[in-house]
Amino acid sequence: MNPREFFINAADYGLPTRDELIAYRIWDNHFHGFASVNPIEQYERNDFFVERMGIERSIAQEVGGTLEKPFAPYAFDAEILKILERDKDRLSGRTPIDPGYPDESCAKIEKWIRNGPCIGIKYLGSDKKGITCSHPNNDPIMRLAAELEVHVYIHTWLKVGGTPRLPGGDNGPSEWTPMDLAKLAQRFPQVSMICGHSGGDWELGVRAIRPYKNVLLEFSGSYPHSGMVEYAIRELGVERLVWGGHGPSRSYATEMGKVLDADISRADRMKIFGGNLRRICEPIFPKKSLKIEL
Repeated sequence: MNPREFFINAADYGLPTRDELIAYRIWDNHFHGFASVNPIEQYERNDFFVERMGIERSIAQEVGGTLEKPFAPYAFDAEILKILERDKDRLSGRTPIDPGYPDESCAKIEKWIRNGPCIGIKYLGSDKKGITCSHPNNDPIMRLAAELEVHVYIHTWLKVGGTPRLPGGDNGPSEWTPMDLAKLAQRFPQVSMICGHSGGDWELGVRAIRPYKNVLLEFSGSYPHSGMVEYAIRELGVERLVWGGHGPSRSYATEMGKVLDADISRADRMKIFGGNLRRICEPIFPKKSLKIEL
């Protein structure tokens, strides 16, 4: 089946056509294309949907290690490197690190970013030692990020629980919150950071990061609600929002609906769908011999 062929005419249902999606220049900030026991097969299978949705570039979150074992040798590294080179006009990668191991994290950043193809850092939110992203262990990692001029993606979430029940009260010791990220951002205002998943609770996530201009809010992987994008724009400004598809574990249509449903201008949609992410990627792309058009 050709991904460009549809059984229905999207315009007849008030939906954007593939050509209209392409015109938005969508960059997927959150792509789990290699998160599988067979990552190469999963990437190739999911590529059908990336093509169908007209996505211009995807940022893979698992390059140079799995989410569970970010420092263990990965059997598929060589094949993933080949794909990154083959598809470099539409695929980039972040490498996952763990602040519980700052020396190993910095060594990995040197290997996969300074001397490799990756264009960003991924904080997993699954640290085995219970070290938060606001801990001093993060300082050498952030200094290296600033030197390399790369952005840092940080998984954040708030689980309601505990006694008394509070947002974040049921988080594990290494599940980072937007509040943890805010503490880190205050120490390193020169580093661009992304608050993953809008913090889980987007209303609280927006408020936590609001004072820190170097932090962007990601709409990805949380439940869609009407008004969430408009609220974030009012509180943060549209220049601080990015979009992610979270495929293949989430629906591209659902995730895109968050932005397409919003009562905002086309220009603002284009900033959220890719313009803002391209801006913070601009410093590293020429270093990787990659072209970038803002």
